[in-house]
Amino acid sequence: MNEDLLREISNEYLLPLFSGASLDAFSERSSSSEATVAYLSPQKIGFKVNKSDTYRLIFRRDQPFAKKKDPAREIRVIEAFSSIMAEMNDELKGDLKGDLLSTFQRRVVARAVSEESIEKNVLTLLDQMSSWATRLYEGTPITGAIGIDPFAKTDTSIKFDQFASNDIGAVLSNGYNSMLAFDEDLSFIQHLSLNHEVKTAPASPSMQSAISNWTADREGRVAVALNGYGELLVFRDGQLLFSRRNGIWHFLTHSPILGQMAVPRDPKIRGAIYESILDASFGRRGACLGIVGSGQRESWHSLVSEFDRLDLRISEKTKVLGAVVQKRPFHELDRTLREELLSIDGATLLDHKGNVLAVGAVVKISNSGDGGGRTSAAQGLARFGLGVKISQDGSITGYRPTSSGSSEVSPAFRLM
Repeated sequence: MNEDLLREISNEYLLPLFSGASLDAFSERSSSSEATVAYLSPQKIGFKVNKSDTYRLIFRRDQPFAKKKDPAREIRVIEAFSSIMAEMNDELKGDLKGDLLSTFQRRVVARAVSEESIEKNVLTLLDQMSSWATRLYEGTPITGAIGIDPFAKTDTSIKFDQFASNDIGAVLSNGYNSMLAFDEDLSFIQHLSLNHEVKTAPASPSMQSAISNWTADREGRVAVALNGYGELLVFRDGQLLFSRRNGIWHFLTHSPILGQMAVPRDPKIRGAIYESILDASFGRRGACLGIVGSGQRESWHSLVSEFDRLDLRISEKTKVLGAVVQKRPFHELDRTLREELLSIDGATLLDHKGNVLAVGAVVKISNSGDGGGRTSAAQGLARFGLGVKISQDGSITGYRPTSSGSSEVSPAFRLM
């Protein structure tokens, strides 16, 4: 494929899937013996469309890419992108280029999450859920969830298109704890009422934990959920892999972000924080979170009023919050409560052991931050360890010191 064409399409349709990613300005030479997609370093992936192409573009991101066995690995998405581009190579030279590319991303999503036997049918689900996302039922946004189990067997003659052609198909699941299940040919299996008490899924929003866990129970299962904000969420292997927000697809990579958190070091605390970040993002409430490093035990006092400190409890707010938290560390709180604490206007502060230092705190910030108040607050908190901003549109940015002991901060990770 022509290099300029591949670069154009990659910039428009591949990069938007990955927050914080970029393409190097110059390609590298490549031989026919090299794979079309390959890890070049923890932060670089080289790719081309055809083995015979004499160049490859360099896909780069500051945060490391997921490892080869991780279900949420970027290289799987780039492989899907490259293979679909190869199939479309000749057609892209004609007048239908724009039409072909307008629906291109959904094909990448379907291929990246599917076995070959169900790829076409996953695409059918994505298209149907996208249609329902633009509609109302009885004046209310449609929510729902549909799963494909490629190894399930059913004798029913009822097909998915019979559900899709009726309004009832749009309301026979709620997208949280009920779903419709189909086999690899999209023959109906059953309606599932999923257990509210199942364990939460660490790499998925809490509200969709039951759906996410359904995909973890058997290899190859894929589920697509539609939430009340018109967002599509695609699950496989017990993880949220893709989300579509405001018409834009995003790929979610979880383990590299956990690895980019400077603090806390305890993986249990780190995991609880990440879960709550996802919950705040998909709850669309916005949040600001700061984690204070072990060497900054009192330095953070300069950013927060005494009236916001839970250890002092000198305000009515901190007395109430102290009674709710009961001196329990953040990771031992119920996941729902953690989300509710983050949703309180202001910043939530934790120490490196997970102890809750402040909730709904007004952070004293300078005017030097780039962005709004929540961004400046997260950047100010990052000087003491880690600062995370969750925007009301759901985007997530983590900040940390540029180097040890530095007062300058830089993005540690971005998601959506």
